Amino acid sequence: MGWLMETGRVVAIESDAVWIEADRSSACGRCAARAGCGQGALAGLLQQGKGRVRALSGDDLSAAQCDVGDQVWIRVPESALLTGTLLIYGFPLGLGILVSIILSAQGDLWAAAGFCLGTLSGFAILHRAVAWLGGAVPGFAEPQLAGRANGATAQLDDIVARH
Repeated sequence: MGWLMETGRVVAIESDAVWIEADRSSACGRCAARAGCGQGALAGLLQQGKGRVRALSGDDLSAAQCDVGDQVWIRVPESALLTGTLLIYGFPLGLGILVSIILSAQGDLWAAAGFCLGTLSGFAILHRAVAWLGGAVPGFAEPQLAGRANGATAQLDDIVARH
């Protein structure tokens, strides 16, 4: 299993986790799809390119070892990206298609309206479910602390080699 790695700055500390502020634009700059993806532009409009994420203590670095302002590496399993993408996009689209099929007997206009209503309802349901669950969906991997990021690329190679 591979890992997705990103650096960030510790902005808050809990007993078993830390809150990391990551610069999303740095990840977008390395992505091959940056020109065709709206995530970077959307993040820039909504959050000025900064995103906060909660990272659990990892094998190599615990939350107790961190201080506010530390630069750290966080990691997420690659499989979490696929399952998260399927949930975030697949559920609303699937619900839109289902409602569209149900209403298609009434005519094309009803089918199109049903697709829009079903898709928007799917996003609303996901939003409410995640808020109700406290920002985390059970079964999905939460980011873990992987190590300190003191500007050394060699340290990242060591972290990746161990896992």
